[in-house]
Amino acid sequence: MSARFSHAPLAPFGVEVRIDLSAPLSSADQDQLRRLYARDGLLVFRDLQLSMEQQCELCRVFGPVLDSPYENYYVSNARTDGHLGVMELQWHNDVPYLPKPYLAAALHAIEVAPGASSTQFASGMKAYERLSPRLRERIAGLNALQVKQRFSDRTNRLTDLQPGDLCTVHPVVREQEGTGRPYLFVNQNMTALIIGLASEESDALLEELYAALYVRDEVYEHAWHPGDLVLWDNLAVQHARGRISADKRTLQRVSITELSYAQQYAADLGIRAAYGNASLMTPAD
Repeated sequence: MSARFSHAPLAPFGVEVRIDLSAPLSSADQDQLRRLYARDGLLVFRDLQLSMEQQCELCRVFGPVLDSPYENYYVSNARTDGHLGVMELQWHNDVPYLPKPYLAAALHAIEVAPGASSTQFASGMKAYERLSPRLRERIAGLNALQVKQRFSDRTNRLTDLQPGDLCTVHPVVREQEGTGRPYLFVNQNMTALIIGLASEESDALLEELYAALYVRDEVYEHAWHPGDLVLWDNLAVQHARGRISADKRTLQRVSITELSYAQQYAADLGIRAAYGNASLMTPAD
């Protein structure tokens, strides 16, 4: 273990990291961080004070970070430029309806009042391990349709979509890059159906998979404190939150992705209304 940082396992999954970022990380330190990240796809850093650029630099240890206001922004109920406000967020991967969803994401607590609303995380890798051999065999080779989010607090259906909305087909079971570890890639909020199954059969199968994904004792619930930074694998780990309380809560968000939202879905004019055109099409560094 490097003298610059220490780590310990979290329950039920994830790794807590305490690290000194006063000087650039060595290649050995970066390799160690990536190994810890690959273990569960969830790292919780403590006691950091990072600007947006410094957070982007840390995230580049784990993958490409784009210079885009749609990918990097504030999740806040207090800032005028904050997004997502107080709404409830059902279990989801971010933008699973894109052809190449974000690889990972990181939230850094800039201002959080004591007792401010928590964020929950569920592991698609551990969920797959909990499946019976019968269920694993049943879902092998199946694909699911992920649809654009129109509602954050309930399942989005095909009947919710509007002209021009994007849908993408992804496997129900994917493999973690670098390890080959299988994980479930269906989520409560934006998975509309499993392709090739009748509606009732698809709904029933999804409920079986959700029962494995969202086991209460297997969910990591993060109670935010100033200086926390949580980084997670957006493909293998899902997140959710209840409706946000009135307590101040500002988290600095950075996305790790090979392609920006606008590069993959330039027809979504809603992002231009919300963020303007500046830097939306900027390629990776």
